[in-house]
Amino acid sequence: MDFFAELLKLQEKMPRLGMLQLQCVNSEYTFATDQLKNCYLIMNAVRNEDCMYGRDLYDNDDCVDCDHLQGSELCYECLNCKNCYNSNFLQDSENCRDCNYGYDLKACNNCIGCVGLRRKEYHIFNTPYSKEDFFKKALTLTSQEIKAGFEELTLHVPRVYAYATDSENFIGNYIHNSKNAYFCFDVKECEDVGYLLESKNLRDSYDISILEDSEMCYEVSSAHVLNNCNFCFMCVSSSDLEYCEFVMNSKHCFGCISLNHREYHILNEPYSKSAYFKKVAEIKDELRRRNEYGRRFLPAGYPYENTVATWPRM
Repeated sequence: MDFFAELLKLQEKMPRLGMLQLQCVNSEYTFATDQLKNCYLIMNAVRNEDCMYGRDLYDNDDCVDCDHLQGSELCYECLNCKNCYNSNFLQDSENCRDCNYGYDLKACNNCIGCVGLRRKEYHIFNTPYSKEDFFKKALTLTSQEIKAGFEELTLHVPRVYAYATDSENFIGNYIHNSKNAYFCFDVKECEDVGYLLESKNLRDSYDISILEDSEMCYEVSSAHVLNNCNFCFMCVSSSDLEYCEFVMNSKHCFGCISLNHREYHILNEPYSKSAYFKKVAEIKDELRRRNEYGRRFLPAGYPYENTVATWPRM
């Protein structure tokens, strides 16, 4: 049996979710979301209201065109920011109010075009002003002047090599409350992991993209609450899966697509417990003989020309 050929046939045959949503109100056009209200075209988002055009959003209100934003309100075009209010065009900033065009700002109020400031207010291009002079000066600046001055300032102000808090023994960036993290980016509360992207609360896992509350996983993408799973995509609350896609609340499945509350299945066919382990061992032996086990992810279900891989790069 050519396992990967059979798996590809199953991919083309089985239906799959068009939208993955939980407890959402008036937020039909969102994906991988939970507890949303009045949101539009956002993904990987939890507990947001009146937000649109963004991803990786948690606990925000009235925010537009943002990425990796948490606990913020009335923000526009903010990236990797936390607890900000009424601010636009910020990056890597926290606890800021009424700021425009800022990079690496912490606990700042009423700052324009500033970089690397801490607990400052009424600054323009890192220069302090009185409250009255600040608002007078702000009225004379055009958007083009603010953007140009801000971009020039970013070239001269020193910056940290990585954003990390309460972490040790790591290589990467945007790492929080983690330990022994090798080449990881945008991770939180992870330990003994490597090559992770946008993951939270993981243990003993490698080669992961978007996974939460899991352990002992390898080559997994866009999943939640898994244990001992390999080569899986969009699987939730499951354990002991391999080469599975859209499998929920299941365990001991190999090469399955779009199953829920199942166990001991191979290519969506049920097996007895003893027959399952025997058959899986046979498939793995054949894949190892061809030097394919552990080297291939799920086969692509779409022609290459219909994927984002063909999009022009900026």
